[in-house]
Amino acid sequence: MNETIDGATRSGLSVAEYIDVQHNVPGATRRTIEQMAEHGVFDGHLSVICEIGPGSGRYLAQTLARCKPTRYEVYETSAEWRDWLTAQYDIVVQPCDGRSLAATPSASVDLVQAHKVLPGQPSLVTCRYFEEMARIVRVGGRVVFDIVTENCFSDDDLTQWYEAGGGYQHYPCLVPRQFTIDFFARRGFVFTGSFLVPMLPGRTECMTFRLDKS
Repeated sequence: MNETIDGATRSGLSVAEYIDVQHNVPGATRRTIEQMAEHGVFDGHLSVICEIGPGSGRYLAQTLARCKPTRYEVYETSAEWRDWLTAQYDIVVQPCDGRSLAATPSASVDLVQAHKVLPGQPSLVTCRYFEEMARIVRVGGRVVFDIVTENCFSDDDLTQWYEAGGGYQHYPCLVPRQFTIDFFARRGFVFTGSFLVPMLPGRTECMTFRLDKS
């Protein structure tokens, strides 16, 4: 964490911009937020937002600037990033067990989001988070997350992953697109669209849903 912050300071960039430049595609975070807006995620007033794994806060910062919620909850496993985030932003840090959103009441948030978190999780952990995201959103609320679907595994994508080396092991974890849409549909959610975003050396698919009925 300190290396990232020091690098951003030396470069004259924000932490979010520095991470995009060093580890992703410049402007990728901003473009993700813009595409979320195009899919209606920020329509209406979002009073309570929950984010899983905000890390450096690059999506958190842009979401706060756009929405100005009255309450922003985060679940973050890294103690260093938790401390840094609380020093930078007016947020509520919830106790994190790496598999649930237990501290957040059911049907209590307008938006729950996770970026670059689920692609590295085993399938059952991802499904557990799906359950929890569906649980905490109130009617009319939104769920947004990115996963690695079959749309992210073209031959070119696979070649990029192969050439990245053998250190990835189970990462990234493939989650079928239609399985995900059906999972949320059974819980009253409407699929409101998706878009591909870079996650070097490959891509993820950002999925957006709205809860129409409890």
